[in-house]
Amino acid sequence: MAQCTSCGSDLSGSPRFCPACGSPVDRKESTHDGSPTETGQPKKSFKGGAIAFLLIAGVGLGIYFSVINPSENDIIKTQPMVEQPFNYDSNFVEMVDIHAREEGADLVIPLSAVREAKLVRFKYTGGKTDRYVMAYIAPNGKLVTAMSISDHCGSTEFKIKDNQIYCAHCPSHWDMLTMEAYACCAPYYPDPIPSRVDLAKDEIRVKKEVINNWAGRL
Repeated sequence: MAQCTSCGSDLSGSPRFCPACGSPVDRKESTHDGSPTETGQPKKSFKGGAIAFLLIAGVGLGIYFSVINPSENDIIKTQPMVEQPFNYDSNFVEMVDIHAREEGADLVIPLSAVREAKLVRFKYTGGKTDRYVMAYIAPNGKLVTAMSISDHCGSTEFKIKDNQIYCAHCPSHWDMLTMEAYACCAPYYPDPIPSRVDLAKDEIRVKKEVINNWAGRL
């Protein structure tokens, strides 16, 4: 039972004044009667809010990495680094045609030519049909080799600007690492193919079999 803070008399009910001494009853100071309090409730609310925040943050990070910052193309992930990372600016880098030599099962081009021009194209005529292959230095410094064709419009010529690779004959352009499309012909980006680099010999090697077996996407 509550007690008067002035005289100590028991207070029954909820009087505004002590019946013994007439002092005003301060209910905040005199309500301690051994009943359980609710001091734990705010902690539960805080814990629930923290969990909700973490869930929202996790979803947000998932969206960022899968949409805003998608991962590299699977083939490009395996390609070697041959330069320090850099960014292409708003000036177009034009494609340069070079000659590839045949050596056994490989087509071989000089790495130095790709480093200098940043984007090259070479032709392979020894298979079922003539095919063009490109090689370029990606913004993260990786060497990328790809089939130099956009199946939809048939263009084999491309150029680079703003870390994107552009078709020379239609509005299509793609991210140089993810192949994410920014215009039409989204599925018909220059298709990356694996290659090997020998730094000591200044060589890039692409298997002729890979070029011959490429089936296109139409």
